[in-house]
Amino acid sequence: MKTKVSILLSIVMMLGMAASVQAADKSVMARPTRANVSINGQAMNQMDAYNIGGSNYFKLRDVAMALKGTKSSFDVTVDAASNAIRVQTGQAYTPIGGELEPAKKSTQSGKAAERQAIPTSSKVYVDGKEIQLTAYNIGGSNYFQLRELGEQLHVPVLWRALSSSIHIITQPEMAIRSIEGVTQPRTTNDYNYGNWFEPATRYLFQKDGQPNLLQLDSDKQKIHIQQFNKDYTVAGNKTLTMELPKFGGFHQGQDGNYYLVFGQDNMEESSTKAVYRIVKYNASWDKLGQVDVSDVYVSEPFRSGNVTMDSANGKLVVQSTRLRYKTAKDGLRHQSNMTFTINMAAMKVLSKSGQFPSNHVSHSFATYVRIDGDRIVYADHGDAYPRSIILQVEQDGKITKKIDLIRIPGEIGDNYTGAYLGGLEVSASSYLAIGANSTTGSQDGKGKNVFLSVVPKNAQDRSSIKPIWLTQHRSEAGVFIRDTYISKINDNKFVLLWTESSRLGEGMKYAVVDGQGTMLKQPTYLGGVPSPGNMMPLVQDQSITWYYANPMAGQITSKPSAIEWYTLRVE
Repeated sequence: MKTKVSILLSIVMMLGMAASVQAADKSVMARPTRANVSINGQAMNQMDAYNIGGSNYFKLRDVAMALKGTKSSFDVTVDAASNAIRVQTGQAYTPIGGELEPAKKSTQSGKAAERQAIPTSSKVYVDGKEIQLTAYNIGGSNYFQLRELGEQLHVPVLWRALSSSIHIITQPEMAIRSIEGVTQPRTTNDYNYGNWFEPATRYLFQKDGQPNLLQLDSDKQKIHIQQFNKDYTVAGNKTLTMELPKFGGFHQGQDGNYYLVFGQDNMEESSTKAVYRIVKYNASWDKLGQVDVSDVYVSEPFRSGNVTMDSANGKLVVQSTRLRYKTAKDGLRHQSNMTFTINMAAMKVLSKSGQFPSNHVSHSFATYVRIDGDRIVYADHGDAYPRSIILQVEQDGKITKKIDLIRIPGEIGDNYTGAYLGGLEVSASSYLAIGANSTTGSQDGKGKNVFLSVVPKNAQDRSSIKPIWLTQHRSEAGVFIRDTYISKINDNKFVLLWTESSRLGEGMKYAVVDGQGTMLKQPTYLGGVPSPGNMMPLVQDQSITWYYANPMAGQITSKPSAIEWYTLRVE
């Protein structure tokens, strides 16, 4: 039975709401339970908990001790004369001894024993205001269950059924909401970028100010769209049929319409077979038109790389990767990037890559595109020609700029580069690309750091460009960084997000920079906050939003699960 838990008294204390402890009608037996609890990503293995009526109750002083040193710390005092428990938020907890000790075990079974839980009539005051809680006294200590109040106040206490664990996050810049009973066809643990990246299968976007989530159900060859209310409860669903066997990506066009890219293999190397299909839908997901792309030297679309799109001035640019036709010289099919542009109104092909286009990168393991006025800006992660992370600018159909942002040592064509490219954005004055690599160029795989390359629009070569290193981990520290993101708040504010993992655990960090790469917010740790996975966060005003879902194994498409929404507020 899934246990619903709410233990975060600190949230109540922070809000300072009022009420008085309600005593239950009669005493009950409390069953000891093993609660896997983490606070800001740190496991609290010794939390003493009892299950009463299907809910877990935790000792108030254990919670206070566990939150000591966090931004949600509080102190606890007991006033025996007035039979009151007084809590002061924002104060360091003063231990009295016995906190976080395991429950007493039975001398006969060697296991924690059931104990009598007596309803408590003690009044609880938070910052001088009386609050109402359901509480029990077990063995002389007060135990609290805050599920109802937690739901009412949107308390970020998260229950994850797959791991039977409770997660508490006390980051003040994060707004967190968990919605139960939301069926999810895909896990968000899907950032698969080893030597190369892969197409995203999940997209968040807004319609009429409300979040929408598009996901691929590859097993059923369907596209699912979920509409959410502003409080992230489900408002509706829509299902589309795949037009070709492979899904490339989604784009919300500048014209307000939606565009999906599909593909299919062409191992026979036919010049007339549709290898790509771009389908246009209106905001109600009614199909408005389509255009097929053929004769582009593609035997396998979307091979060993991702898909990105941008639109402006009536033009849609699709940037992707491909496996080309066999080469006569060596009889092999080589991988490279692939670009085509579409007239959005007429749904006609404006341009498409040939065998060796002007922006050619091979192999291209991650690729991004942005439109900047009359220019198209590309960023690619290459392992051969070139062996670098490269930025290219196209204007009037010609490449006017090629700049190596990060040069990668090693043999030409060696798939392992040790580098990652996470995103590309455009500011008023510069182009910004984020990724991860070794600061020394080492390829030992042990030490990675996050870089931000800022390229002034008037730069002609790499002589004036140096990466800004957002982290400074030494190789021997064994810190691994792979997933990196850049989100554009406006022309002069960008949020940088990344995950760091090591033998000590995993956690996210973020920073904020302006359009020239000047730091507005130093790198800040978000303990316990999960990664967005292979999906760009949704920009909403001065915040970015993503979600976490990990459906029960074997129940991915048939059983409802919980979805956790995370919103990072940016000052």
